Order: sequence, then C-alpha cells, then structure tokens
Amino acid sequence: MDEQRQLTMVVNLDKCIGCQTCTTTCRTHRLDRPGCELSRYIWCETRPGQGWPKGWMDMGRKVPHRVNDYGGTWTFNWDKVYGAKAGTEYLRPIVKETGKPATWGPLWDEDEGAGDWPNGYYFYLPRLCNHCSDAPCVKSCEEHCAKGGRPSAMRKREQDGIVVIDPEQCDACGLCVASCPYKVPMQNMDNGKYEMCDFCLLRVENQYAPVCAKSCPARAMYFGYLDDANSYVSKLVNEYRVALPLRPDFGTRPNVFYVPPFVRPPRLEEGYRPTGEPDVPIDLLRSYFGPQVDDALATLREHRQMAERGEPSELMDLLIIYRWADAFAPLEVLAPENPIE
Repeated sequence: MDEQRQLTMVVNLDKCIGCQTCTTTCRTHRLDRPGCELSRYIWCETRPGQGWPKGWMDMGRKVPHRVNDYGGTWTFNWDKVYGAKAGTEYLRPIVKETGKPATWGPLWDEDEGAGDWPNGYYFYLPRLCNHCSDAPCVKSCEEHCAKGGRPSAMRKREQDGIVVIDPEQCDACGLCVASCPYKVPMQNMDNGKYEMCDFCLLRVENQYAPVCAKSCPARAMYFGYLDDANSYVSKLVNEYRVALPLRPDFGTRPNVFYVPPFVRPPRLEEGYRPTGEPDVPIDLLRSYFGPQVDDALATLREHRQMAERGEPSELMDLLIIYRWADAFAPLEVLAPENPIE
C-alpha cells in the first residue's frame, strides 16, 4: 500500500473494563439503520474465548455463516414469559432465521475466561478494522473488480491510511471477509453489501476522534498519526514499544495496536500461597501479540517500578492520560462538559 500517512489506534487492555460503551456508542452513531441488526463496527471480546464470529482466529479464508458463526439475529420468547406464572419461564434469545434457541452471539462467552479457582483469568479485547498496511481485503477486492472491468470497491486512502468500502461499487461477493484473517467486514442484511469500521471517517475529516475512542469511560483508547513523534500512539508504538498488533503472524501489518494486560504475579496455590507464576499465562499473550510481548511487559514492569519509587516516567503518564484530549493529538476533539485536568 502506498499511503502517505497512517492514522492509528492504540487500546490499553489494562484499562479496558469490558463495559461495551465503544460498541453501543458506535451502534448508536453508525449502525442505527436497516440491515445492520447483526452488524458491529467495533465489539469487545473476552479473552481467552472463541470471540465473534465464533472461532475467527482459525477460520482462514472461510466466510462466516450468519447463524452458525455470528449467532443470527435474535428475538425473545416474550409471549411465553408474559403468559406464564412467575418463576416458570425465563427470557431466552430465539434466532429469527431458524426459530430455535440461540447458541452463540457477540457476547456469548463474556467474562468466562479460563483457569481454575483461585487462578481464573481473562481480559477484554476490543476489536475493529485494523486498517492494515498490507490489507488483504483491498487486494482481493481490487483483483475481483479488475476482472469485471470496474473500479475497486475498496481502497486504502493515501492521506491517512484508512481502508474504506464504496457501497456503490460493492457487489456483495464476500471476498473481503474471506481474505480478512480478522473477519471484520460484515454484510448488510438488507442490500447484501459489505461494511466495516472506517475510523469514523466523517469525524476524522472534521478533526474529531472516532466515537468509540472519544466515548471510552476508562480512557483506554488513543488515536493519532503513527509518524507524529509527539503523538501518544507514536510514543507507545514506536518509542516505548509497549503497544503491539494483534496476531502479527497474519502478516497484514495492522494499525490497531494493544498495550497487553500487565501480568501480575503471583498465581496462588491451595491455601493462597504464591507460586511465582503470572496470573495470565505468557504463552497465551504470545499467541495473541507475538514474541515481542515479553519485552513490552518487561518495559511496563520497569516503568511501574519507577513510578512506585517516586521517579518520573513519561510512559506511566501516557498510560494514565491526565488530559483526555491529549490522547487524540493532533486532532481537535470536542471538550467534555466537565474536563478533568
């Protein structure tokens, strides 16, 4: 891809509380229209877990199935609940496409995690389009449309690296989601065309941060240009190297990065004696963020210890975010009603 600049998002997983504010705010602003009942531009998974669509990490070039992998669109057994005696019937999701009880959905395994008492563990992982520098969705769309003698429905913008879909050109072939190892593009159920996160393009063009980042109550999201050495995203990705791409082994060079959940020792033996083992298995984090996660966690540990000793640490200041708007520089963002300085 030949983009001149790249807008980037960083998510600090140590601060993500799984509240789904990013999901609901995005739906309110972007997906409140026909055909988007099943769609998400961003959603927050519990890890370890199978995610949404179910088992997306291992799908390869499979196109997710609306019912089997996404869980279908839901209604509920309202009539039975309202017509039954108290305590005899409970509200349950019913898949509209099959009329059967739901067996999967976007938050189906929320908060389940893994491990045994007293060493259970999980963390939250918001997912959205990665706007990859080597985006396979764009390549497959360009090749498909070129065979038909028409412009590609997908492109990566030169001025900011945002990947966009032109609905006028999309013919619903599904090659974008087949080629995307993250399974991000989703089909509008009314017109069959594919959609996905575009980093809130209209907001960005008016110098506002994406609505998911701006609405995060935990201040876990950062947004800016990767080549701007003064931006928070550049410092976290390029300088301190504590923000890492998800599944770098996919080879797409993603531009959404994650500060991994800090491994807090120790795990506990029966009787609550410390074992010295980390609470989140390091092999699990390596499988998500690659071998660089070891160095990232070591840097995080070093700077936390500096802060505990009362020593200054720019990295800790970046992760805390004392002034919310700074996380989105150089974008001009809407000031909150009650800013916290």
